[in-house]
Amino acid sequence: MGKQRIMLISLVGFLIFGLLLGAKVVYQKKWIDVTIISQSQQIPGVVSAKILKNNGQSEMDVVTNHMTNLRQASLALEKLAGELPIRYLDRNNDTLNKLFGQMQFAFQEGIARGNFTEMAQNVRTLAEKAGVQLELEIDNNAIYVILNQGDAQLLEVIERHGQVKYLPTEKQEDFL
Repeated sequence: MGKQRIMLISLVGFLIFGLLLGAKVVYQKKWIDVTIISQSQQIPGVVSAKILKNNGQSEMDVVTNHMTNLRQASLALEKLAGELPIRYLDRNNDTLNKLFGQMQFAFQEGIARGNFTEMAQNVRTLAEKAGVQLELEIDNNAIYVILNQGDAQLLEVIERHGQVKYLPTEKQEDFL
């Protein structure tokens, strides 16, 4: 009789544990994701944000549409993402990608030498020659770059201290 009670109590304990674990997973997947989506949509230029696993690592993917203040949006998204890295999904094109690649020399030199005024001049000159609009901001942690050409837009956050809060931007698969 004593062994049956122990077995019954153990079985009930495992069932309760399983239910609690399942409820936690449902809460994290449904409630937290819905909260992140609704709060992210209040940020200008953000269409949606969701938590995804990419190569076994969790990240926050942010779909954008004509972002105007990348620094402000990034700081707001950092609060939502917590410790998760952020990846922007923008509407870049080959011209913007090539131009951004050419700008990397100036960005990296600016970070290494600390000559940000010269970096900004060099980057602006490259953008003007390519006929691309440039929005550039900087703070203690990153350089925020927006390149616009017609309906195409490239967003990139270049971290200055290797924090890995931002992953390389990717192109949206489909235009919304």
